[in-house]
Amino acid sequence: MTQTNVARTNGKFDESASPSVLATAISRAMRAGDGTLSVLDAASGEWDTRPWREVQARAEQIAAQILAESEGREPRAVGLIGHPTVDLVAAIQGAWLAGVAVSVLPGPVRGADEQRWAQSTYARFVAIGVGTVLGSDKQLAMLANVDGPLRTAPVELYGRDADLTGFVGRQVGPDAPAVLQGTAGSTGEPKTAVLSVAAVHSNIRELVARLDVRPTRDVQLSWLPLYHDMGLIVVLVGMATGAPLWIAPSSAFVAAPFKWLQWLTESRATITAAPNFAYDIVGRYGRRVEGADLSRLRFAVSGAEPIDADAFDAFLDVAAKFGMDRGAAAPAYGMAESTCAVTMPDAGEGAQYDEVTVTSPENGGNPVRRRYAILGRPLGGMQIRIVEANGVDVPRIDNRDVGHVEIRGTSMMTGYLGHAPLADGEWFPTGDLGYLVDGRPVICGRAKEIIIVSGRNLFPMEIEKRAASVAGVRGGRVAAVARDGASGRPGLVIVAEFRGGDPESARRKVIAAVASECGVVPADVVFVRPGALPLTTSGKLRRLETRKLLESGHWNER
Repeated sequence: MTQTNVARTNGKFDESASPSVLATAISRAMRAGDGTLSVLDAASGEWDTRPWREVQARAEQIAAQILAESEGREPRAVGLIGHPTVDLVAAIQGAWLAGVAVSVLPGPVRGADEQRWAQSTYARFVAIGVGTVLGSDKQLAMLANVDGPLRTAPVELYGRDADLTGFVGRQVGPDAPAVLQGTAGSTGEPKTAVLSVAAVHSNIRELVARLDVRPTRDVQLSWLPLYHDMGLIVVLVGMATGAPLWIAPSSAFVAAPFKWLQWLTESRATITAAPNFAYDIVGRYGRRVEGADLSRLRFAVSGAEPIDADAFDAFLDVAAKFGMDRGAAAPAYGMAESTCAVTMPDAGEGAQYDEVTVTSPENGGNPVRRRYAILGRPLGGMQIRIVEANGVDVPRIDNRDVGHVEIRGTSMMTGYLGHAPLADGEWFPTGDLGYLVDGRPVICGRAKEIIIVSGRNLFPMEIEKRAASVAGVRGGRVAAVARDGASGRPGLVIVAEFRGGDPESARRKVIAAVASECGVVPADVVFVRPGALPLTTSGKLRRLETRKLLESGHWNER
């Protein structure tokens, strides 16, 4: 997809021509008020705090350098890599001022072959049309050692000497790409969603309205990675409002999860966001923490992965001890293909659940009571519907009409890079299974991940939740899959990361928990070392990949 050229206008942005609507709105917000951006240096433990005005000035330098290097040709997309810094955040706006898309890709995961990571990441940047990669630290150095056409440059130095005399941002149309967003790939190979200027602008605008973000009142804090759609949108909301924003590297959270509570206290944050597993950690072990103050939180958004009602309630119990209003809880629904958010609760609504009876189809199974999170109203401009699940025999849930979840609206991607674009008004199949309660979605599984055992259809996340209740089994690191018998006894297999001294006892307890709560006896429970389960870059389980590894004999049981 190519950028669309629109005539420049005497050194000013033409606000009728997006992305100047997006870039100008952000420029105006960052220049106004006294808001700041604070980024944690994990090595020193110090926060680098700069006024948004200074971030905007750096963005203009970066944009000027991008345009200068294009030498009269149409500039190409900008790639970003490495831990968050003030300059890296400025580079997002710098790309948009230069009229090009930005793509943020993840660094190597623990245990990865770094050279192989560098080669594959370099190739992916080239494949999606990136011309320049900006970053810092070791990740950029590894990419710089790969032979190829990409320019690489330290982001902290890029554009520092740019001449801004008469600088004019490059004008492109509303359909021009703003973000080339990698999708999770939890049920298949990752793709790149092309998000237009209009789509990104719409999602930011509607999120700001639903969260009622006010620069003089609100403070955001996030440790989510910028390559993840939820991590990126938090940053964009801060940029587009000028509200104070605190960012910690995701690696700092992983190393010490309870630092999150410390950061929320120190920043006096009113808005934060995280996946379910992070709330689960706080709910399980947060009572050990002392001195946290969460009394200012207005929104604690939970998204990016299935929400465990019991785990989220456990978090709310702990958070209440630290002064958080339970009405701040905000289970939400979104995906990269819709820029980020599709639905979000209203302020003060809190966590709402639908308590139902789940019964497996004709071949038997015990009815089980379940609580599913209700995930808020659709944002302005977005629609959601449930269509019949043809070809998928889903478990029965009371009188709920469970089916395929489809979405459409103003925040939707143009299409996947290299694939046919979405038609205007076309409904997008999310791959999720769910139903609606008063127009609000309830998600109960993934269509591609339904487990069929002896003719019965099971939601994996229900089984995983019960397995994770056993001591030593890592919460959020359990995958329930079906085995066809070629590599062992056919049936339900639970693959779980385990840390403990008595795996045989734990295995028996997992089987008992799943059998009693879910009405099915696992054919096998396979314990693997911590970090062994395949995850997407955003930390979601890749169940289909887990099944492939299991069937290939990749793991030896502990």
